[in-house]
Amino acid sequence: MKKYLFVAVAVIIAGVYFFGVRIGRMKCATNVLHAQSNEMINIVNMKRNTDEVVFNTGVGDIRRILHTKYTIAE
Repeated sequence: MKKYLFVAVAVIIAGVYFFGVRIGRMKCATNVLHAQSNEMINIVNMKRNTDEVVFNTGVGDIRRILHTKYTIAE
């Protein structure tokens, strides 16, 4: 009887260990995916801000900037 009890306790402990390892790996994968999605959101936001600056710069502004930087008078 003691042998069966010992085997049952050993099986339960092994099951809990492997279940814990699996949960740990799932949490790690979730954290990695969350970090990757946050990084992608940051990249998209930076790209959007850059595109807005470029989009809102008109042709007249570009001509004025080029005219002030590069004149033939020098």
